[in-house]
Amino acid sequence: MNGATATGLTPRAFLSSLELYGIKLGLDNITCLLDGAGRPQDQFPSVHVAGTNGKGSVVAMLDAMLMAAGYHTGRFTSPHLLELSERFLLDARAVDDAELDEHIAFYQDAAAAIDPPPTYFELVTAVAFRIFATHQVECALVEVGMGGRFDSTNVLAPLAAAVTNIDLDHQKFLGNTREAIAFEKAGIIKAGIPVVIGEEAEGPQRVLRERAREVNAPARIVGRDYRFSVNDAYMHREFSYEGACFQLDSVRLALAGAYQGENAATAVALAELLQPHFPKLDAAAVRQGLETACWPCRLERVMDTPAVYIDVAHNTSGAEHLARELPASVIVLAVSSDKNAREMVHALGPAAHQLILTQFPGPRALPIERLCDAARNWPYLWEPHFDMAIFQGLRLAGTQYPLLITGSIFCAGEARRLLVEEHHAIPIRFA
Repeated sequence: MNGATATGLTPRAFLSSLELYGIKLGLDNITCLLDGAGRPQDQFPSVHVAGTNGKGSVVAMLDAMLMAAGYHTGRFTSPHLLELSERFLLDARAVDDAELDEHIAFYQDAAAAIDPPPTYFELVTAVAFRIFATHQVECALVEVGMGGRFDSTNVLAPLAAAVTNIDLDHQKFLGNTREAIAFEKAGIIKAGIPVVIGEEAEGPQRVLRERAREVNAPARIVGRDYRFSVNDAYMHREFSYEGACFQLDSVRLALAGAYQGENAATAVALAELLQPHFPKLDAAAVRQGLETACWPCRLERVMDTPAVYIDVAHNTSGAEHLARELPASVIVLAVSSDKNAREMVHALGPAAHQLILTQFPGPRALPIERLCDAARNWPYLWEPHFDMAIFQGLRLAGTQYPLLITGSIFCAGEARRLLVEEHHAIPIRFA
């Protein structure tokens, strides 16, 4: 559908216009949109996942497990790398563009009549739920956009929920301590609905445990109710798990990085909670899902000569985890304007054979001058043009020093596009 509705805008133009309203936490607008659509969020079983990092990896692995067991799934994640359709996956395939426009158009006039208008994320959340209801998915895996308590996805009544981990990010909206952020993310924990708690630090974990106890939500806690280990092999590591239902040994995780062990454990713990509802979700399907899960730009190797990796690490915690994964590397770094660039540079600096600072296209980017100021205690090169920074990184990388491009989801998506179009990279892709 390309024609304009009564608003005078095409569906995509209308959706883009909602970016002007920024971020607004609350459930009033999303409730209004969904009530007008017949409450599609109540028409399919779901799983709800919050956390600072790793949410997308958890839902990707759980999605692959359910598909390996033969179930029809939906997956909603954000933001997208390149194409809006990537946010709405059906059996791991991006929704058709024409169908996506039809669902946006369905909400368009109603959304335009709301005062204040819904945000971009509120509308795409409503679109996702209508897509999943239309396709009668057997389970929808839904990633929280930000926080949890007032995130628009929190209208769900899921079969199970999970909180992956807690770290400092989005402090302007969520608070300045891990405990305050944990309180916001704990808002997805609902009465009687089981939850997996993947956070190990005592302070934020206590907040999550207390919320579960207050609402009588059965909690499955890492280290107490399930355990996991990851071996020390480079990049693709073998994973073992011991829980109430599944015992797994020597699983070769499809997603690279030692930090994926904790995400895999959270996904398996969720699978244990889902198994009574999905009896075909057995140990073989869980293993197959872990070994085949696909999630682009998560320490993704997109070229071999030289070795080039792209990762979406976009906060200090993500950068710290990433820095431990590769040998000394040529690092191209571009970050978003709302992130702590100084701490991200400090985390990545020790892993940099050569640090190249740049900015990705678009208004969300931190200007190169500010990034250089954040890196003033580290040796670096700088290049204001993103494509030239990538070219410079390719020139400096080699057999001894791989190239790592990171700092933002927007940086990762643009790098992926450039490497495919101009340097013949062949990355994994959404089907």
